[in-house]
Amino acid sequence: VREGVPLSRLATILRALYPALHQLERKDVDLRRQGPVRILFLGGSVLHPAWGNVEQELRERLTVRLGRPVVVFNMAEIGHTSRDSDAKYRVLDGSRFDLVVFYHGINDARANNVPPERFRRDYSHYAWYDALRALETCRDDGRIVLPCTLRFLWVRANDALGIVDYVSMDAPRADWLAYGAEIKSAASFEENLRGVVATARARGEPLLLLTFATHLADNYSLQAFNERRLDYTIHLTPIEMWGTPQNVLAAVARHNEIVRSVAASDPGVRLFDQASAMPKGARYFNDVCHLTATGSSVFVQNMVDTAVEIVSAPRGAR
Repeated sequence: VREGVPLSRLATILRALYPALHQLERKDVDLRRQGPVRILFLGGSVLHPAWGNVEQELRERLTVRLGRPVVVFNMAEIGHTSRDSDAKYRVLDGSRFDLVVFYHGINDARANNVPPERFRRDYSHYAWYDALRALETCRDDGRIVLPCTLRFLWVRANDALGIVDYVSMDAPRADWLAYGAEIKSAASFEENLRGVVATARARGEPLLLLTFATHLADNYSLQAFNERRLDYTIHLTPIEMWGTPQNVLAAVARHNEIVRSVAASDPGVRLFDQASAMPKGARYFNDVCHLTATGSSVFVQNMVDTAVEIVSAPRGAR
């Protein structure tokens, strides 16, 4: 009732967690007659317009290169993981895209900072993903809408009242940081990425995977970061929001290996290695992963030729 989800379209029940899905649908209807090149972003805050200029840079460069209007449907969100992108992309079955861009790597790393017995492969050790699991069970069967809605509300109530000891999605617990050395997220990340690949293949939509670029400043410490003495421009977010520096970088590196492996195993998927192509330093990074205006420009310049090649190819050849 709250989200206006009709029983005839149960897939839209995920609006309860992702209101941007509804906004995308309305934007899609408004722009469909214009016939623009349609780009979908799947990722975290690096692709979000509040944290960088990647969306605007890509739209402008592609418009010039293609000589056609370009629209970016940006489903990237602060803190979201590959699990969110897999779920969101699967329910966007009423829209079609000329290019889907996947850029994840660091947010999944935060999930590792729990004891092994607390870790859940679908990340449901967080209340957010337990709620997502509840809603996903009723997307295709109207007979269980009420039970799954009650399950969703149960998760929310348990989290709010502290009845279930969910892991916080804020900075990891200090006494659990050592657990982040075990990259438990690797299997989850690969499963989610392969879900995105399968959805793209089923819809005949070209998918561009990007490895995740990071920059850890020399002599990094939390104190030096807070005092803004490091090789960053704004010093937006300390790496400790995701875990210890060595554990976070190890997890991102493992996730990048998975991105490369998945791309190499599927001829229908394209890869651009941003982790190798992005230069380092304050001119390009505001922290370990968020980009300056110049960094956003370089990020897009790196990948724009690949994007043009994909979008310009005949539909059947993409």
